[in-house]
Amino acid sequence: MSQKRSPSASQPPRTSRVREPLSRARVLAAAIALADSDGLDAVSMRHVGDALGVEAMSLYRHVRDKDDLLDGMVDEVIGLFPEPPRDGDWRDRLGAHVRGAHRHLIEHPWAPALATARPAVGPARLRFVDGVLGTLLSAGCSPQLAHDAMHAVEVHVFAFTLQELRLQAGAGGPGYELDDVLAGATAGEFPNIAATLAVAQHDHVAEFEFVLELLLVGIQRAITVLDEP
Repeated sequence: MSQKRSPSASQPPRTSRVREPLSRARVLAAAIALADSDGLDAVSMRHVGDALGVEAMSLYRHVRDKDDLLDGMVDEVIGLFPEPPRDGDWRDRLGAHVRGAHRHLIEHPWAPALATARPAVGPARLRFVDGVLGTLLSAGCSPQLAHDAMHAVEVHVFAFTLQELRLQAGAGGPGYELDDVLAGATAGEFPNIAATLAVAQHDHVAEFEFVLELLLVGIQRAITVLDEP
């Protein structure tokens, strides 16, 4: 007489999989990964939910809406900027801070445009601004000069990086092709552009460093001239 085998004896044991709890950090990380791989247009509540294996409605426990998601993505990226050096000349410290921010934004090509378009300012953005201001104040800037110089630094970090990414992509917007525009810069119509382009080349790294050096020299000059008692 044969004995019945229990299910546990005839089947391999099941391994239980514990799903990591959903959190705001996980939602933002999934949205950032989606934007990095497929572009910002691919980011939607449904697509982020699919990436996490949950219904889109589950995300609303952690982000209020699409705007909150986008603002959180920007601040999360800025929060990963390298910390500025604590020692050394202020120009070296500020330069390292700016270069680190630039390099990190290049790794997330969607971020500079979103950062300049969104009105919200998150805590990571505030920490970045506070760090820049701290370096400028330690250099001898007055509060007013530090305020003005900080805005110039922010423009260089975000706007220059945005322009660089657009030039690298070869397009500045719908129907706009950079090569076509430059090819039409004939000596008759645009003599100065044509003369410049005949010998000049785009070198994004060199241009970024050139503008950064102009900023540092200009700030140093302003400290000694504009902030004189």
